[in-house]
Amino acid sequence: MIDIGLAALFILLIVMLFILLSLFFYLMVKKHINNQLRQKINELKEIYRLKMFHYLQTGELHFLDSNQSEEKFIALIELLQEYSNVLDDSAVKKRISCIAKNHLTKYIEKQLKQRRWSLRMNALYLIEDFYMDHLRLTLHDIFKKKKTTNAEKTQILKLLAMFQDEKIVEYIKNLNHNISDFSLLSIFSNMEEDHIDRFVASFDELLLRLQYILIDTIGRKQLINHHSLLQRLVLQGEEEVRIRSLKAFANIGVPIDKKYVSPFFNSDSWQIRMMATKVAGVQRMEDYKGKLIERLSDREFVVRSEAAKAILRFKDGVDILTKVTEESEDMFAKDMAFEWLEKERGGYSY
Repeated sequence: MIDIGLAALFILLIVMLFILLSLFFYLMVKKHINNQLRQKINELKEIYRLKMFHYLQTGELHFLDSNQSEEKFIALIELLQEYSNVLDDSAVKKRISCIAKNHLTKYIEKQLKQRRWSLRMNALYLIEDFYMDHLRLTLHDIFKKKKTTNAEKTQILKLLAMFQDEKIVEYIKNLNHNISDFSLLSIFSNMEEDHIDRFVASFDELLLRLQYILIDTIGRKQLINHHSLLQRLVLQGEEEVRIRSLKAFANIGVPIDKKYVSPFFNSDSWQIRMMATKVAGVQRMEDYKGKLIERLSDREFVVRSEAAKAILRFKDGVDILTKVTEESEDMFAKDMAFEWLEKERGGYSY
């Protein structure tokens, strides 16, 4: 029995050793093939580099044929990406898009049908890099498929927003897959104002989450035409809507009626108090200097900090904070005033 057991163990060890050696051999061969492929791609890039640069400068293209190998496609893609990252001229961008449209369309369409998710995502990123807006119909078809992943749908929405596609508004309003706030904000940031206007027109019908993103977008893109919406939301919206609307006012810099800001300095919400101080500072509301000085004694550190920063935006801001350090009996106010005076002397940019 012992001899049989040892023999079985020996055979098992031999089999495992064979499997390991086979795996090692496979990996070595694969690495060798990949190294050769990378070397060939790099050689092709060097062959194409000057010719590509000449094309991007003049628009004259003579070095590409219709029958491209896999290596040539990869070399072309990498070279276009390199030039796209370093050359910001609009004419150059247009030529990059043109060459991608004429020579990479079939390759990218093929990649979009691959079973591997990473290959499909890379293809979508290439469509973005080279602004291949002629593939919009293909993107619509992929978006509507049930098997399309959330990541792919998110990237497609970003692309359709970038291409100013008419269906982007409908897709966003009827979202039925998980998508992060960051991704939504990126999608909205790619939209032109005409599409933003359509969301604003139906603001009250939007999901609360989309309302938040829309308000943030108005502030980030500084869409001053929508200040009336922001002012209404400051007065009527729920707390988070008010906070974001005040923040948007601060980012845009468009004047807000002073009487609307006054009650927020004493709000129970520290976020609203902070945003009120920010708006008063950005818009240099002289009437509220006293309110800002009071906020230097706020129980929340971030509100005190924002109040000190807001005061420094006024011409006599340094004098006001200096007076606080000398005369205030509140240690929190004195410490915050001193801290921001030190930042001011150090050339702090705010």
